[in-house]
Amino acid sequence: MNKKKFCVAVLAGASMLGLIGVAGVTSKSIVPQIIYAAESAEVAGIPNITAKAGFLIEANSGEVLYAKDENKRLPVASMTKVATLGVIYDAIADGKIKMDDMVVISPTASSMGGSQAFLDDGSEYSVAELIKSIVVASANDSCVALAEQLYGSTTEFVKKMNELAARLGCQNTNFVNCTGLPAVGAYSSAGDMAKLYQHIMKSPHYADFNKVWMYDLTHPSGRVTGLTNTNKLSRFYNGCDGGKTGFTAEAGHCITVTATRGALKPIAVIIGAGDSKTRFFEGSNLMNYAFDNYENKLLVDKTAAIADVKVRGAVAPTATLYPAQNFYKLTKKGNTDAIAINIEAPDELTAPVASSDGVGKIIVTDGGRVIAEIPVVTKCDIKKASYFETVKKIVSKSSL
Repeated sequence: MNKKKFCVAVLAGASMLGLIGVAGVTSKSIVPQIIYAAESAEVAGIPNITAKAGFLIEANSGEVLYAKDENKRLPVASMTKVATLGVIYDAIADGKIKMDDMVVISPTASSMGGSQAFLDDGSEYSVAELIKSIVVASANDSCVALAEQLYGSTTEFVKKMNELAARLGCQNTNFVNCTGLPAVGAYSSAGDMAKLYQHIMKSPHYADFNKVWMYDLTHPSGRVTGLTNTNKLSRFYNGCDGGKTGFTAEAGHCITVTATRGALKPIAVIIGAGDSKTRFFEGSNLMNYAFDNYENKLLVDKTAAIADVKVRGAVAPTATLYPAQNFYKLTKKGNTDAIAINIEAPDELTAPVASSDGVGKIIVTDGGRVIAEIPVVTKCDIKKASYFETVKKIVSKSSL
């Protein structure tokens, strides 16, 4: 299979969609390379974090912007529920549970202390109602109810939480319960909490309830409990679209929080602040630091077609190739980076081809240094034509 190669050099800021979103590129289609000289720009206003640990990462690009003791193992209180939600969202994605499924509340769940939704023992609540109370009000009873529903016990559920953390590369995390209530041997780190939060952001249900400030939970008995969002930044910080707070005497005041403005999406983590006001102030300052000093550019757009190529042995004569994923480049404001995008795509394909198969690659370089390689794929599976479909194609061509 011959490969076609072509190069696009861009100033960090233009997306691949606008530059190479054209179908039918031939192997001789070469875009002249243009190099833009980089200009330095200093960042300003580096935050002073007084909490035990602080961490700031840009979610789309994955780049770390600030770190203070990000690997230090610390109690994180109810921020544990980020992992709890991760296991629940994964279970929904895997078809183990649905948002409209009903959950019977056990005596264990209804008797949980700390933050709760005051669920009625023996009553039924929907999965969506329970998740909403966790996201908004950090409800311990709802966490336990869903843990029991999914895996029969909180013990088995916590195993899934630790498996998720390990899968995400969290090396400084060990969960003992699904609520974050004080427990011997329970800890995480600011860096690991950011990884876990990045994971739950991928769920299609992540944004369902994050911006709810106050609401009334009506119980099956008719009793009403008013619940308020524990994340004050969801109401008072421009662009805030999610977060999870935590507090115990041991952990101090904690928050993992994110906001979005344009393509920039910082995640800030604060562990062990001296009081609630400080955690919100220092979490805000970390995000302000990102928004004040950086911008994010979508350089490779997974919706932008790269080329139409011939396909041998398939019913359809051509297939359209796309990047397998988006690629964002984070830059300091005022910088002009020398970014080159090199695309290697095949001249033709031979059926069958799975949509997950990489049939080429996109190489992104910054000043000659490779910073990303993105697979090139088809949007759907290409099946091999059957004998009768092949004959039909031959007959159709001969009749023209």
